[in-house]
Amino acid sequence: MKVAFLSLQASEPLAYGLMSLAASLRRHGHQASLAQGSTVAAVADNPSTRSADVLAFSATTGLHRVYLDWARALRARFPDKLLVMGGPHPTFYPRVLEQAPLDGVCIGEGEESFPEFLELAQPGFSRIPDGWWIRRDHGRGPVERGAARGPVRDLDSLPAPAFDLFFDEDPRYRKEPNKSFLATRGCPFRCSYCFNRQLSERYRAFGPLLRAHDPERLCDDISAVRERWGAKLVWFLDANFVANLPWLEAFAAVYRRRIGLPLFCKLRPERATPRIVRLLVDAGCTAVGIGIESGSERVRREILCRPGSDTDILAGCRQLKAAGIRIMAFSMLGIPGASMDDELRTLALNVACGVDLAAATILQPYPGTAIAKWAETKGFFDGNYDRLGYSYFDESPFHFSSKRERDRVTNLQRLFSYAVEFPEVRNNIRWLIDREPNRFFTALFKQRQTRGIRRGFYRAFHRRRSVDTGTVELLARSCRDLKLDPPALSPPE
Repeated sequence: MKVAFLSLQASEPLAYGLMSLAASLRRHGHQASLAQGSTVAAVADNPSTRSADVLAFSATTGLHRVYLDWARALRARFPDKLLVMGGPHPTFYPRVLEQAPLDGVCIGEGEESFPEFLELAQPGFSRIPDGWWIRRDHGRGPVERGAARGPVRDLDSLPAPAFDLFFDEDPRYRKEPNKSFLATRGCPFRCSYCFNRQLSERYRAFGPLLRAHDPERLCDDISAVRERWGAKLVWFLDANFVANLPWLEAFAAVYRRRIGLPLFCKLRPERATPRIVRLLVDAGCTAVGIGIESGSERVRREILCRPGSDTDILAGCRQLKAAGIRIMAFSMLGIPGASMDDELRTLALNVACGVDLAAATILQPYPGTAIAKWAETKGFFDGNYDRLGYSYFDESPFHFSSKRERDRVTNLQRLFSYAVEFPEVRNNIRWLIDREPNRFFTALFKQRQTRGIRRGFYRAFHRRRSVDTGTVELLARSCRDLKLDPPALSPPE
């Protein structure tokens, strides 16, 4: 069968799951193509769409609304094509199948289940494929549920992702110096806001969620991409690149020998021990992404389910900066139960850690996450996931005590990175966040975020000089600058 993956035009090819799906379909004899556009009309006119038997969407929460609208329009134009949806949103909210004339939704990883769906669809579904919900009669029949299917156990059994889907599609993708890969899947931690916690619980009977490619096989894929399309920096998309220490040790040796390109990866700051930082440096790491999330130990522990002290976070960042590794720090604002002083402590902790780019988001209660259930129980959220934007930079969907409190969180998120970098902004931040939200603040944020990532991290070809930062004294000074009480630090864990 011919399958066309339909997507809003992406600025960069980070859809690794989609490329892996396409490769698995091709292995089973199907054709896979990509049709991108800014409107459904543009996508519908794409030759790949017109010739396809199956039209597939990969949807995150928020973005699912766009693809539901597309599905309705495409059903009217192509009444006989199969329309399916996969990705995070249907995995955690499969009832999305009832919101548009879809033939099916894929729940969880689809490399094994999507080919099975296509095989069973051709004769009319003698049984429901595991890992799918379907509706017969082109989305008009009742919902029929397949059995649960566990995630792929052996990642090396999968074919190399279909990188050509993007790199042969658009010359802009080929010209980017950084190329993205996924070395591992899953995460052993249980953060309340993350989907990995729910996946671990759902698939416990199938084995550990954390899985990894053999380093040699991973380097095969990287080498193939570098030889065909070029690469100057390897960008790993993994949720927690250093979760498996024995694997990291093996990877560092193989990667250094076979690839030798600078790399970016993500890890928890408290995991940046001297041993792990040394392994990353040996492998060629020049930049990392870390999750600080909140500057309040109480908020991290009680609401975000992230044990770990400020002292641990400071120590990890100190190790990274001493090694000359750039830090992009992810923080969340608008956390229910956090005061404005808690939010400003997040700012202070970013300053003390000496991060190079402070990427603040606004917490979104994504379906299936523990924090969404908690927020609904506590009355902070009404459970309407259709109100969520498709970006975690959108305004908060939570209930606030007043519009003023909501506006202050929005303004702080827009100005957060500047306040971390520039003392002049930081010293006036309380006055600035009391202004009305405005386009200027939003434009500043977009400019800083885009420029900071593209200039500072997509081109992190070399490590920087060693910097002495991440000290308790710096955190105390940052708190004083923001008119906060001195931190009551917990001992290292």
